[in-house]
Amino acid sequence: MSTYKPSEHDGLKQDGTPDKRVSSEHGFGGSDGPDPHVEGQKGGSTGGSSGGDNYKPSEHGGLKKDGTEDKRTSSEHGFGGSDGPDPHVEGQKGGSK
Repeated sequence: MSTYKPSEHDGLKQDGTPDKRVSSEHGFGGSDGPDPHVEGQKGGSTGGSSGGDNYKPSEHGGLKKDGTEDKRTSSEHGFGGSDGPDPHVEGQKGGSK
């Protein structure tokens, strides 16, 4: 017994009604519209700053752009500082308690 595939029957179900999963209105299903392969290659470009211009306080002594301390990089916040437990070692311990 073979499986009926609307994509092989001009996007129509067995009863002759349009199958919305193969229409371009549903997303990448139809043949007209953006190519999913091309769109997928664009990947994680979500806007924001481009070209790797992200300011990283960890690369600037734990200071934000405005010169104030970024608490995420301090040891009081968790694993941010250089003194205290090694996050790699602690992570390997995992959920063993």
